[in-house]
Formats: sequence, C-alpha cells, structure tokens
Amino acid sequence: MQLSNISEKTIAIMVASGFDETAFIAIQRAMMTAGGKLKVVSREAGLTNAWSGIGWGISYPADATLSTTLAVDYDALIIPSGSRHIESLKTEAHAKRVLRAFLREDMPVLLQGEAIALIDSIKGDDDFPRVSSSDKDLVVDRKLVTITAPSEALDELKALNDLMTTDAGESFAA
Repeated sequence: MQLSNISEKTIAIMVASGFDETAFIAIQRAMMTAGGKLKVVSREAGLTNAWSGIGWGISYPADATLSTTLAVDYDALIIPSGSRHIESLKTEAHAKRVLRAFLREDMPVLLQGEAIALIDSIKGDDDFPRVSSSDKDLVVDRKLVTITAPSEALDELKALNDLMTTDAGESFAA
C-alpha cells in the first residue's frame, strides 16, 4: 500500500483502554511502513491496554496524555474501533476537546467503527462533516474519513493519506 503523503508526518492515535488491538496493529504496521510517526495519545499515562476480541490484549506505551494534547502538535488524528474504549472517550472532556479542535481546524481525521459515535458526543452548533452510516461504508467529507468497520485493505488509511497534503505540501503540525 502506497501512503507517501503520510511519510514524515506525525499522526496521533487516540485510545483508552479497550481499543481494538487488531485494528491498532494494522494501523501501526501501515504507518511504520510508510515512514509516518504514530504517537499514542491516551487517557492513561504510562500504559494503555488493548482488547483482543475475547479478552485483554497487550499493553502499549502512551506517548502523550489527552489532558496535555494539542491538535497543533499533529498532522492528523486516528481513532480506531473498539466499543470499550469509545465508551470511555465519549465521557472524556479532553478527548472531545482534541477531536473538536481537529475538526474545527479542518485537519485530517479518521474514525473507525464505533469511533464514529464520538461525533455525536461533540455536536453543538458546529457544522460537522457527514459520517458513515451503512456497513463498511467509507465516507470522506472535507477532512474527515469515517468507516463503519475497519477494512482489511485499509482503504480508510488510503483515504486519509489522500487528505494529508497542505497547499504548500508542508506539515500541519507546529
């Protein structure tokens, strides 16, 4: 998979304990292959735990906490699937703040699976892009990519890659 626009970019992956380990690993591998800098941003300081489908998976180190994260420090935001972690993020004020900042500044955002529900948790008077609504439907609206279930071919990362250019070809991150 060619993800040339992601190379050398700093991508935040927002998680809380209970994120989908399979989706996370697929994203992580694709980012490493493309030369992108994937940074784990979590509610938890230190380690955050994945969910492997039938039980707790591996613990992953967090690079930053949500409470100290600013959108300006990243080029894009990915929130992987996983109902357990999305339920936590829905009630996390800092998660809402970070997602709202990415959308307000029209920065690239990818929401997989249950993460789409986070849009409802931050809706207000803002004019948010439309999101996926049917099974495995990939929608790109402005700088928001949504997919109702992670695709095996990682079509959602290809769509995010296409959004990763600025007018001058520079990084969004400060």
